[in-house]
Amino acid sequence: VVPIVPVRDALKHVAGDMIAASVDRSNMAAVQTPQGFMTRSLLLAHEHSSEDAADDAELIERWGGTVATVQGDATNVKITYPEDLLLVRALWSARS
Repeated sequence: VVPIVPVRDALKHVAGDMIAASVDRSNMAAVQTPQGFMTRSLLLAHEHSSEDAADDAELIERWGGTVATVQGDATNVKITYPEDLLLVRALWSARS
């Protein structure tokens, strides 16, 4: 199971340095963490994967599994880059 939130930004297919096409966001969602899976299924998906994946959900999908969704929270920001930490600090400061 993975938490999802609506995609807020415009999405585009890009070819080189040009926009090739716009993407319909009506059936798109941003997937958040944490993601939850049965331990055995997740281990098997990792063991049978020879390629990198964006997340565990992608591995489960490739392995033939299905992934359920639950409503996420837009303030559940994944901290990957330094600017993400700045955003989270600002959110926490605003809540204080």
